[in-house]
Amino acid sequence: MSRIIAETTWGYPIVGALHVLAMALFGGAVLAQHIRVVQSADVRWIRRIGMTLVVITGALVFASGAVGYYGSTSFRIKMALLVLLALNAIVASRWSEHRLNSVIALALWVAVIFASRGIAFF
Repeated sequence: MSRIIAETTWGYPIVGALHVLAMALFGGAVLAQHIRVVQSADVRWIRRIGMTLVVITGALVFASGAVGYYGSTSFRIKMALLVLLALNAIVASRWSEHRLNSVIALALWVAVIFASRGIAFF
């Protein structure tokens, strides 16, 4: 599968575009949750679907150039930031003060976006 994505004319652009769209879907749901615009089951489902799509498309993008990505400092920073986001989510689920967790999560997501863009350039 990774060879198909990496070696075909449209494989990587299609998977990359789907990854960006999935991040927009997931990011919008996360942002809506953290700024308290919407608190409903619908946002949770959208967040779950978006996260699933982000993980699948991200794995496909990574598989198309794993050696290059693994050697990238920006990629490693992005993975570390995602681990910090997961830890923040675990803490937020056990702590009643969600405002600080929301600020931390939004700051970490911005950092993930910058690190993601850094993968392409560094």
